[in-house]
Amino acid sequence: MFLFFVFIAAIFWLLNELNKDSITDISYPVKYTNLPGQKILVNDLPSKLAIKIQGPGYTLLKYKMSPRFIPLNLDMRSYFLRQKPGASDDEQYVLTRDLINRFERRLDGVTSIIEILPDTLFFRFDSIIYKNVPVVPDVQYNLSRQYMLTRNIHTIPDTVRVSGPGMILDTLEGIPTISKNYPSLNKTIQEEIGLAEISKLSYNIENVTMVIPVEQFTEAQLRIPIEPINVPDSMVLKPFPNHVTLTCLAALSEYEKLSEHLFRAEVDYGAIDQSLGGKLKVEITSSPEFVQSIKIFPIYVEFVIERK
Repeated sequence: MFLFFVFIAAIFWLLNELNKDSITDISYPVKYTNLPGQKILVNDLPSKLAIKIQGPGYTLLKYKMSPRFIPLNLDMRSYFLRQKPGASDDEQYVLTRDLINRFERRLDGVTSIIEILPDTLFFRFDSIIYKNVPVVPDVQYNLSRQYMLTRNIHTIPDTVRVSGPGMILDTLEGIPTISKNYPSLNKTIQEEIGLAEISKLSYNIENVTMVIPVEQFTEAQLRIPIEPINVPDSMVLKPFPNHVTLTCLAALSEYEKLSEHLFRAEVDYGAIDQSLGGKLKVEITSSPEFVQSIKIFPIYVEFVIERK
């Protein structure tokens, strides 16, 4: 019986307390709309405001027990954006006390709003500019055995028109694609792929076509004559041997195009003072774009210098 009466007393005490005005804090979501035209917001604004409210205990308990609120749309055309003293026109602010009436209409039964934090919302704007920016494929891949890339990985189109704040676009060098991974490539890939999102930037297109040109390769071997360069008119430089054996990889479709005339092997008379053991290094100074993994033998050759 004693416990029963204690319970009844507690109920009456709670009901009495809930009839009194109390103070509590709630977190209210907000959205920002109708920002100045031809301008873009470059700083982050709080998605929720902390509000200290006063009202009957019943009302405050309701807001505490069910804290889901429909976001309040803050139409910036309806508020006076103040300019920060000594700052440019692109740096402005709003005092959250100007929003009290809007929140009180939403918070039915609340006696008053005591405080809104933060007390100031700072807006930093930048002009919207446009720029053509290269697309950068974000690709990880492994080639199957006996396969090679015949060209660089690229996209169609290879650039996109980007709009956004100048402070970002001025230093932007490329727009990456969504990351893709190909663990075993044995054929050409050509597929549509999205562009990675970058905060505060917009693109004129959402997708590009990514091309990964892959083809089976074969090894070729050629005999390339060595050409001396920078030799004085009164001298003759003779390398021994006078040719190198060059090996390279080429796609099967390009193999028939290979010729020794597409390559140039040189030794430099001007490098004689730095020669190693009386030998000059052979450099391949010209080669077609469709070959890879060029190797030559020998790398160093002996030489004889004669007067004309």
